[in-house]
Amino acid sequence: MHDVDDLDIDDQLTRSELKARRRRRMLRRRRTTTIVVAALLVLGIGGIVAVSVTTGAVQEVLGRSDDYEGSGGEPVVVEVLPGTSTTQIANQLVEEDVIKSSRPFIREAEEQEATFQARTYSLRSQMSSAAAVEAMVNPESAPQVVIPEGLALVDIQARMVESGMADDDVTAAIEEKTPADYGLDVDAPSLEGYLFPATYDVRPGATAEEVVQEMVDRTAHELDDAGIALDEAHELLTLASLVEIESPADPEVRRQVARVFLNRTGDDSETNGLLQSDATIAYIHGARDDLTTTAEEREDDNPYNTYMHPGLPPGPINSPGREAVDAAMDPADGDWQFFVAVDPDTGETRFAETYDEHLENVEEYREWLRSRSDGGASDG
Repeated sequence: MHDVDDLDIDDQLTRSELKARRRRRMLRRRRTTTIVVAALLVLGIGGIVAVSVTTGAVQEVLGRSDDYEGSGGEPVVVEVLPGTSTTQIANQLVEEDVIKSSRPFIREAEEQEATFQARTYSLRSQMSSAAAVEAMVNPESAPQVVIPEGLALVDIQARMVESGMADDDVTAAIEEKTPADYGLDVDAPSLEGYLFPATYDVRPGATAEEVVQEMVDRTAHELDDAGIALDEAHELLTLASLVEIESPADPEVRRQVARVFLNRTGDDSETNGLLQSDATIAYIHGARDDLTTTAEEREDDNPYNTYMHPGLPPGPINSPGREAVDAAMDPADGDWQFFVAVDPDTGETRFAETYDEHLENVEEYREWLRSRSDGGASDG
């Protein structure tokens, strides 16, 4: 309870008395703030301390906030890899000085229910958390190079040129280059198979070499993530590239196809170690519309011709995706020596242990072929 006189006391004081009273109140508030700050220092409270006071005096004394303000300053390029959590992204942005603290960013992302794609982002230094989240949820439109699984190096070059990079620069970045030129220590004759299939943003001012470096770095990341040693990488990627192009997307069929190729390179091979893959012929001469090969093409002495040269080809024939790599690492169990896609429209594939059984399967494929166009099938 208060007296009426107490409620009106300010009206009864002189101007000088009012001024003195206000000064005493201000000094008391300052002493209280100083005591709070000193207590925090004495107690040695580390990390992030959240103190809520109506005057905001503690934050003012500490001289800092846990967030920047505004849309930022200098451009910063940040690459987010697959499987990176929001917390990991926040910590990465703190390290790059894009944001000041991870907590406001995480809080903002949760409030917006934001999800972040694995890609390269064009951000800025010292952005507010809200601005950083917005920039990553709605990234600036930039030219892209889209590499689907199974794309050959020559086609990747063409797509890079289509994205706006100079033809000469792309050629210099790819032709006569090997993974070792980009820091990946594998024994490979070219970059074929080492530019990982994914979507890559072409940042303003980025050179062809920088884009290729990003592709090779992604391959290195995928190899490490799959637990593939560098001295095993080339053989695995070569096998995976055959699996990628010779089999449909069904994971079990891919594992069976991988097993057929491995069986053919074994001591019990019915083909004397010849893989007889039409995909390697297409790699040399280009694919035919009816998916077949000619006798003349199969007699070519090119080292990639697996009708002429036993074992795996010298290197990959395309950029295999992760599922094809997984199939090469974990092939199915079986004694199959042959396979043929009897219905390429559906991907239905037949496997056989003997050549006679394989010929029966090939006839099914020829029936499919005759139902669409004139021509025959090879026995590959």
